[in-house]
Amino acid sequence: MKLIRSKNKKKGVDKKKHTRNGPSVSISKKNLAGALESKNWKMLIVDDEPDVHEITRIALKGFTFDGKKLELVSAYSAEEAKKILQDDNDFAAAVIDVVMETEEAGLDLVRFIREEMRLSHIRLIVRTGQPGKAPEQFVIDNFDIDDYKEKTDLSALKMHTMVRSSIKSYRDILTIEKNRAELDQKVKERTQDLNKANEELEKTVADLKKALSQVRQLSGLLPICSYCKQIRDDKGYWNQLEDYIQSHSEAQFSHSICRKCAEKHFPGMDLYDDNDV
Repeated sequence: MKLIRSKNKKKGVDKKKHTRNGPSVSISKKNLAGALESKNWKMLIVDDEPDVHEITRIALKGFTFDGKKLELVSAYSAEEAKKILQDDNDFAAAVIDVVMETEEAGLDLVRFIREEMRLSHIRLIVRTGQPGKAPEQFVIDNFDIDDYKEKTDLSALKMHTMVRSSIKSYRDILTIEKNRAELDQKVKERTQDLNKANEELEKTVADLKKALSQVRQLSGLLPICSYCKQIRDDKGYWNQLEDYIQSHSEAQFSHSICRKCAEKHFPGMDLYDDNDV
């Protein structure tokens, strides 16, 4: 068989985007909660041999992890597996045979899951009965899988260990992603609160500046002439009392005359009512 090569190399795709350390595509909060809180762990078995499905079910009978049972879903071809995953991608793991409807069907399915569906959280295990057609090192180096097993070497105990390790990895990835999503939401909410507080603070500062610009207070020792009552400013000039006050405060003047001045300067004229002081 002519071994197929990952499209990552052909198209120059950065394989770092499809790492095994965590999901490259964000999982929605709804899917995260549903996957972590579901009653069972779901695993997809993809193999064209019915006996392989039966043996797998027998080997994993009674399997539990973290208080949840294992739900096995069977697909007898790569195309059938694609349809299942397109309808429901909340699978913790998939065990995929290499040679099915074609000699490269399993590897095509791996690439489809990772590169087209961009499902990086699901753990992928290649299980082959013909290792010569898909050598382990080649498959591991060129495809984003999490484990490689030969059917002849996969005892019930090894299968149990393999599945447990895969589901644990899947759970840990979803937990980390869930915590990250919650942290992002908290940061977003906190940022909104800070922005709102900053806006209110800026408005308060603006109001204070406006108020301070309107407040002008007279203070200190003011030199005033004993006779004409003019006031000397800080530059040494003498100013009329009202001129000085207007230039140093917000006060406005309306001129009038007191009773004593009226009697002195306008004798005989009744400028005040009897009630005026």
